[in-house]
Amino acid sequence: MLNKRSVSIIVVNFNGFKWLKGCFDALIDQSYRDLEIIFVDNASTDNSVDFIKTNYPSVKTVKNDENYGFAKGNNIGYKHSKGDYIILLNNDTYVEKDYVTNFINVFDKYPRCGIAQSKIVLMDNPKKLDCAGSFWTDTTFLYHYGFGKDASDPKYNKDYKVFSVKGASMIIKREVIDTIGLFDDDFWCYYEETDLCHRAWLTGYEVWYYPEALCYHAMGATSSKFKNEFVQYHNLKNKLSSFTKNFDFYELFKIYFLFSIFNLFYGLLSLIKNRRLNYLKSLIEAFFWYITNIRKIFVKKNILKKSVFLKKDKYLLDIIKYNPKFTYYLYSLGDLSLYKD
Repeated sequence: MLNKRSVSIIVVNFNGFKWLKGCFDALIDQSYRDLEIIFVDNASTDNSVDFIKTNYPSVKTVKNDENYGFAKGNNIGYKHSKGDYIILLNNDTYVEKDYVTNFINVFDKYPRCGIAQSKIVLMDNPKKLDCAGSFWTDTTFLYHYGFGKDASDPKYNKDYKVFSVKGASMIIKREVIDTIGLFDDDFWCYYEETDLCHRAWLTGYEVWYYPEALCYHAMGATSSKFKNEFVQYHNLKNKLSSFTKNFDFYELFKIYFLFSIFNLFYGLLSLIKNRRLNYLKSLIEAFFWYITNIRKIFVKKNILKKSVFLKKDKYLLDIIKYNPKFTYYLYSLGDLSLYKD
């Protein structure tokens, strides 16, 4: 295990009072001692802040005056952190006693690792996985590997490189954030961790799935507070922004085309299945946001290109692309856990 390495855990919260006791009892009980815990509250109205201050006085509390979302909320939390390694953890989780001790070992085992995801299982059914990392695909949709699958399956209990991790339980080297930043404030929520992982890969770091650390997650507890069209809008606009910032121009035109075709197709399938225009409406609104913000997005792209040496797209895609069968996309309209990896 790495010695003399401090760890900061950031938990962003918005009206998540019902989950806080389980989450923070587990964090206070961690076997790893060089640890600071930062609670970032996005203007909750459910007594969350008073509960943390009263019951966990050692926790550093940051109270925001509005709901800044997951992305900016974590960025604010990071400014208050001191750790050499940063763990981002959802409020609707709890972790095992040796979670931090085991998690930090990934950097000793894989020196080029910059970001990693723990094993995440469902809180109400620990025999099932939440997700075991995600891969890039030719359709521009992410392949969420292991979603809803048997958590004891050997293929989900080994280490492997992934394109992206799930933000519910991830660890990051501070030097990565110092080099490329943390999340894009404009993302608010969804796809921010993938954008970060993409930037990490481009700058020579690796991203790993590391199941030796275990997290229990009440999947959907946060997203269920938002309407589906709100979720899809942010997901789609953030993808367009991330693609533009992180891919070369040659690859970008191909991705624009594939993104448009497959999302229109997906929207039509959703319309046929659910008889609702929500997805297509969100897609149009996402394109409108993208067009009105494109100048700002290209400024961010140029800043990244000037600040660090970037790996080529071909190098990256050869490592982190994994295309599922076509049925994956059909199952994603219903029960994705039924798809066989």
